[in-house]
Formats: sequence, C-alpha cells, structure tokens
Amino acid sequence: MKALAGIAAVLPLLGVALIAVPPASAELGQIGLLSKNAVEQAEEATAPAISADGRYVAFQAAISGQKGIFREDLSSGALAPVVVGSAYEASAPGADASAPSISADGRYVSFTTRTPLDPVDDTQAQSSDVYVADMAPSPPTYELASALDGCDPAASAAPCGLTYEGDGGAQATGGIALSADGRKVAFVTTAPSDLTSGPGGSTAGTQTPAGQVLLRDLDTRRTTLVSAVREAATGKMSDPALPVPGGALIDKPQLAGLKGAALSADGTTVAWLGAHLPVQVPLLADEATTIGKLDATGSQPYDEPLWRRVADGPEAPTRRIVGGGDPLAPGCPGTSGTLAEPACRGPFPDIAAKNPDLNSASGWLGVGGIDGVPRLSADGRTVALIGNPTEATNVFLVDMAPGLSRRAALRRLTREIPADPFNPAAGVNVEPFIPFNGHVYGFALSADGRRIAFATARQRFPLAPPNLVGTPPSTIGLVELYLIDLDGETLRRVTHGFGGVGEASSGSAASGAGAALPSFDRTGSLIAFASTASNLVEGDGNEAGDVFLATDNLARPGGAQQSISPGPRLRPLKQRWRLALRAFSLPTGRVRLVAIVPGAGRLRARTTASLEGVRDLGGGRARARRSGRLELVLRLPKQLRALAHRREGLYATTRVSFRHQGRRVLRAQLQVRFLVHPAKQADGHR
Repeated sequence: MKALAGIAAVLPLLGVALIAVPPASAELGQIGLLSKNAVEQAEEATAPAISADGRYVAFQAAISGQKGIFREDLSSGALAPVVVGSAYEASAPGADASAPSISADGRYVSFTTRTPLDPVDDTQAQSSDVYVADMAPSPPTYELASALDGCDPAASAAPCGLTYEGDGGAQATGGIALSADGRKVAFVTTAPSDLTSGPGGSTAGTQTPAGQVLLRDLDTRRTTLVSAVREAATGKMSDPALPVPGGALIDKPQLAGLKGAALSADGTTVAWLGAHLPVQVPLLADEATTIGKLDATGSQPYDEPLWRRVADGPEAPTRRIVGGGDPLAPGCPGTSGTLAEPACRGPFPDIAAKNPDLNSASGWLGVGGIDGVPRLSADGRTVALIGNPTEATNVFLVDMAPGLSRRAALRRLTREIPADPFNPAAGVNVEPFIPFNGHVYGFALSADGRRIAFATARQRFPLAPPNLVGTPPSTIGLVELYLIDLDGETLRRVTHGFGGVGEASSGSAASGAGAALPSFDRTGSLIAFASTASNLVEGDGNEAGDVFLATDNLARPGGAQQSISPGPRLRPLKQRWRLALRAFSLPTGRVRLVAIVPGAGRLRARTTASLEGVRDLGGGRARARRSGRLELVLRLPKQLRALAHRREGLYATTRVSFRHQGRRVLRAQLQVRFLVHPAKQADGHR
C-alpha cells in the first residue's frame, strides 16, 4: 500500500419518568470549547467528529494562520494538523479539506479535498477526492480512497484514482463516512467517472453516471458500487453491478452540497438519500408510475432514504427505509399491489403526491439547508432520519430488522404544532407559533441507536414520550441542540449557556445557524457539536462558529467488559428523596397525572398554557400517607374545553410540587396534552 507523507506541517400518549431536580440540572453538564490551541481560539471551526473511544475529535477550522482539518487529543488538549494549508491564500493546498470522519481509536481521519495529496494516483488537480489520513506517523500519511476497484497503487503502472468528466469528483459526508477500524470509507460521486467503464467493468467504454454511492476497502483495495440497479424482471440486484442511470442520489438545486452516504461503524451497511427509485427498489404498481412521472419532469425529482447491507454480498438488496408503499409488507402481493390495499401501504401513503405544485416538496426531504443523509447505529440495523413527509422536517427512528413492515418499523420522535392562530370555538387567540415550529436541521445517532441529538429552533415538543425535561430557551427563534434518550424516554436541551443561562446561540431558524453537526462517542455520553453561540462558554470572543463538547453523565455505559470485586457487607439503602412523574391523555379530554412520591406529604399540581387572556388552567391536590403511587386527574376549565376537540388538542405545562415537613420541596414539570379521542368527538362528548 502506498502512503505519502503529507503537507500537514506547512406528545399520542404522554408518558415519561421525570426526576424532580432544579431545571438547570435537567440539562447536560458544563460545555467545553475545543476549537483552540494553547495560545488562541480558532478564527472559526465546524464539522466535529468524535472518536468512539472519546479521546479524539477531528474538526475543520482556521487557527494560527492554518486552515483545514485538525485533530484534538481530549486527554492532553494537544491540537495536531491532519491536513492544512495557509489561511491567507485563497487556493492554498490543503486549506480546502472538509467533512472529516474519524476511526474508533482516532488513528484514521477521512476527508474530502481538491488538493492532490497523492499526485501519482490523483491526476486531476481540480477534482475533489476522498482521502484517509493515518495519524500514527508524524507528519501523517494519506491514502486515496476514491480509487478504481482492485487497483493496487504499489503495483499498477496506471494511476489508481478515479477520473471525472467536467467539474466535481467524489465527496464523503462528515462524521459518518468511516468505519470504526478506519479501513472502509463510504463516498459518492458528483460527476461522471470511469468507475465501471474500464476493461472488465460493468459498463465498459461508457462513463459511469454521476451520483453513485461507493464503498472503498483500503485493505483489499476493492471499491464496491453500492447503488446498483435492481433488475425488474428478476427482482434481483444486477451482477456485475450496474450504476443507476441519472444517479442514485437526490439531485435537487435546493439540496446542493448535501449529497452523501452514511457507513455503519462495523462497515456492513450503507444508507443514502436516494433518487430514481424505480430502478433501485421494489415499488407498488401505482406508486412506481407516480414516482416515474416525478423523476421524468426534471423539476420535481422524488427523493427517499435507502439502505443496503453490503456485507451480505452482491445479492443483498437495496431496501426502502420509509415510504408511501410497502410491497414487502406481510399480506401485500408484492409489486403488483397498490396503495388502495391497506396491507401495502407504508407509513406515508401520500408522500409521492404531496404538494405536487412545489418543486421542493416531492418526496421525503425537499427542503434546503437540511442535512438529510440517514444516520446508522454501529451495526447498521437502526436508522435515524430527518424528513418532512407531511409537515416540517422531523426526527424518525427505523428498525431495519427483516420481516417488519415499514409501518411497524417506524417511530416518530418529534412533531411540530400546526399553526392555529385563532380558535373560534374557544374564542381565544393562541400565542404566535414561532417558538413552536421550525425545521430540524441536523442530527446524530449513538452507536447503540438509543440516543439522538438534533438541532432545531422549536421550543415545544408535543409528541411525547420522549418528554421534554427542563426548560426551553428564553429566546425565540434560535437553533438549539437537544438530546433524546430512549432508555429514559426523555428530551433535554444540550446548548445551555454557562451558569445555566438559556440564551444559547446566535443563529436563527431561517439561516440554519446556531447549533449543528452533533457527533457521539461510543457510549453516547460525549457529544461534540458546532455552534455559532457566543455564551456557551465564558470568554468565547471570535464571533464565529466553534466546536464544543458536552458531557452527559446519565448516559449508559457502552458495553465494556467489567471485573467486579466482592462487595462489602450490605447496608440498608436510604430512600432517595426524589419525585417521578408520568402523564397520560385520557379519551375524555382530561389528563391523568401519576406521581411516585418518596414518602408522606402533600402533592400540588398547577397547569398553565400560553393563551391570550387565559394562562392558569387550574390544577389539583392530593395527600400521600406513605411513599408510592399517587394520582391526580387534570381537567380544563369549562370555557376552554372546546380546545381539546381540535386535531392537536391543547398542549400545556404542568408544574408539580411535593412538600414534607422538614424536607426540601421537590419540584418538577412536564408537558401535558388535553385531547378528546376522535370516538368521543363523534359521540358529541363534552
């Protein structure tokens, strides 16, 4: 293997357990600034990728006159250049390096650059290519990943790098392109290439179309065409693999720059935001016709996330993650079925036809400025998604286990509150919806698939569980980072300011600035992210983006083997003085509040909502004689009960206090939803 010395030196049901702690402690621990060296803070920094072992973070930055990609050792604070160039020259070699991903131990860092770090094999000076840096030697060495299948740089007389037609080249998605061992890289092409056109290739003599998904194994020197054509006659994947005509990736003007693919940490699975589905995956008959027409118009291409387990060999099918139809669902007759058959419907049967007059709204994503590339768990079996199949972009989690229908596999984790500024039935004006709505801009999935970090300007999260713990930020319209923990079914804000201050970022929902690009370590307890905030840490003075690290001490340990010595003689456990809450929406439009109290005492609940002229919605009281379960039923005042008959019902905040003489008062809060069940509405129930 040839490695060259580099230039680095130059809410349906509401239910959640909620620990009663002060609001600030519901947020994560103190945030640290990473994008700095021993002398100064970076001029700007972004795109962090943290190693699975939590020791290293790679990121893109300009600092001390150098620009490119750096790697920070979190144990020592040492900052090492991966590939950099002069920050003062517009076309300095190495300065354009972007989109880093990092191996589990931090030794390898992948990235995209137009700089020919391997001039023997990378012969097109202006094309973008994907490299992997080995940080073990000093300076690091580089290996070209966007290379021809089977070509050995050490033995081949001809260059091994891909060549491209016109502008473009290859690129990798930051943070999710490199396997844990650092030896496999997923990337995509953005220009026609010679990938399959050489002697023995599947399209000998014909250029490979742009927009293909590829996987490079640096050890075996194999470059696999992941986005292969599915043969309609047999239903099997083409062998040898044929590239997708027109490209396998979404190619909408408003999504420019967001093309990419994700690779699971174990290197087995690849996912991407796909286009031209009829030649990649099975579709229902009527669905295929509709999608084909959208693709043919050119102005309304259809997009949908796709998934393929390449470790299963060339016959492994490309699969849909979500969709309108589900021809593989139990009870569906396959591709001969239609959306009219309930067994054949996917989770979003109207997705191909939604807003057909809008160029940007055909398919799963269709929104500019959104990082819609799917995220994979370490084994590739769990997928996190951002998409707007019905409304603004939201977060979804999908189980890719065989045999599951797409409906059964999908779980929706966020939902915005639809605009309803005036409710004639209730005669009240509802507060403006700026803090309620807004897109989700970026996200990350932990290795075990149980924790999701995402960025949004929303301040209300009605789809619970997971339930919001703590308080939303005090400033409207800022993009903040939130963390979902599916084990505790909680949602917490990550980007709290120092001292617990809640004004956490200078970005806006419209610009997509603010918090962005989160990355987890293996345990999910460390979250690296980028932000334009100026008050996450004291002394942040560059007035530009930076890279930060947040620690969550509540994360579960990450599966490491443990050796436990014999324990001491057991002592009686002292009862912990804490309060746990759950809330459940009842079909009648009321809410049942269930509290687990630590002892005898008095429980009081008070519910409020942001309604013009009305804020206090009442509450309730109960007395506990001992520790255990205590229930209250919350109901709306008579003049507001019509609000529970709206499609979304009425969302409110319930604050609970528990008092016992001689002990500190316990306080907690959670969102609740007053919603009359449709069956009750039909009965005219009030």
